[in-house]
Amino acid sequence: PNLKKIKLLQMARLSLLALSLLLFSLLHCSLSQDNCKGTPNDNPIYTKPPVFANKTTNGALYLQTSLDPPLYVLHVYGTPYEMGYAQGQLMKYQINELIPLLFEYLYSYAEPYIKFLPPKIQKIVLEAGWEAVLDLTIELTKDYTPDYYFEEIQGIADGSGLDYHLLLQVNLIPEVIKAHCSMYGAWGKAIEHVEGSLFQLRALDWDTDGPFQLFPTYIVYHPESDNGHDFAILTYPAFIGALTGYSSAPVGICEKVWLHYNGTDSRSGIPWHFNLRDILQFDVDISSALTRIANSKRTCSIFVGVGDYTNNFRVIEYSHDYIEIYDDRNQPVWDDHPSFENLVYVDKHSQPSSDPCMPSLLEKNYGYLNATTTIQIASIFQTGDTHCAVYDYYHDLVYVANASPAPNPTPAYDQPFIMLNMTTLFGTTLEQINKLN
Repeated sequence: PNLKKIKLLQMARLSLLALSLLLFSLLHCSLSQDNCKGTPNDNPIYTKPPVFANKTTNGALYLQTSLDPPLYVLHVYGTPYEMGYAQGQLMKYQINELIPLLFEYLYSYAEPYIKFLPPKIQKIVLEAGWEAVLDLTIELTKDYTPDYYFEEIQGIADGSGLDYHLLLQVNLIPEVIKAHCSMYGAWGKAIEHVEGSLFQLRALDWDTDGPFQLFPTYIVYHPESDNGHDFAILTYPAFIGALTGYSSAPVGICEKVWLHYNGTDSRSGIPWHFNLRDILQFDVDISSALTRIANSKRTCSIFVGVGDYTNNFRVIEYSHDYIEIYDDRNQPVWDDHPSFENLVYVDKHSQPSSDPCMPSLLEKNYGYLNATTTIQIASIFQTGDTHCAVYDYYHDLVYVANASPAPNPTPAYDQPFIMLNMTTLFGTTLEQINKLN
């Protein structure tokens, strides 16, 4: 009874925190819409914990049912194969529904993205189809991809009954198609009037006409003790690379395409979303993440954002030729892109961006940049149409939103956000799950 009372008090405290922060951020952001096209996000933040739905030998599926479709919260445990097999079993229906729709989408709706591909890859898409491009990508990256990714995908295939090679193709899509996204990290003076240590925005601007938002999924990985630490990714069924993620270290990652990179590209190397997942799974701070990036065989050109428990955030220009690391003292400055102490940011446009919206919002809310203020900034700036996440390092909370399904989708930044207690999620053991009915 005492334990139950404590849990109820904790839930009430988190609900009160979310409500008070929402009211606070609406007050401050309501004055900050100059130069912007969006409106504040007036939806409630859902704090209800996900509800147990199903389990298997090495995993459990929970549902956050405040929205329709629900957010699938999946716990997986064990070896790479065991974690994959658990996902395949628990998400079998969703995987078998999503994958055929995904290839239909690639041929029906992804044509606008072809122009962003290298000319040789464009030619292959037009002459031989997306499968040929994905097969080429598999061939060029396989020698640089750790075996545990192949083992996990094999587990998903065996658990779901879907073809292994098809799932491997699906997992290489992010290496071929990049996204326009926004990111920032705020700490110190940028948040001095709120309770917190570091707040990080990851807004994925990609596409809302595809099938992805039918099954928004939050996978919480609990690998064996000799294979890294616990981490979580906001993703879709059968996708195991990290587009958006937060670890128990804690370390948080985000990414956006770097369109005006003028160096060379290589398709031979480790896929960027596997590299970012390795950061989550194995690295304990920004320093170790930067070492991994510097020493890896990189392929394409992207911006990477990394935050950690030391309450710092870095933006990295990540490319085949080189990396460049930016903090609040050396980030580029130009018209409509001022520098702020203890704040590093990149908006969704090609850089250098001339859109004054995001910088003006950051300037007017400087000192008050907490989680829900960040949610409001994403909505007013209209960034994070596919999905959006905010990492609150001090409270060990992650806020996520996903676009509603097509047709007539509502972008994620205008959707209600769900608050996830990462201390609880990372602390959920297989022994606890085995006791559930």
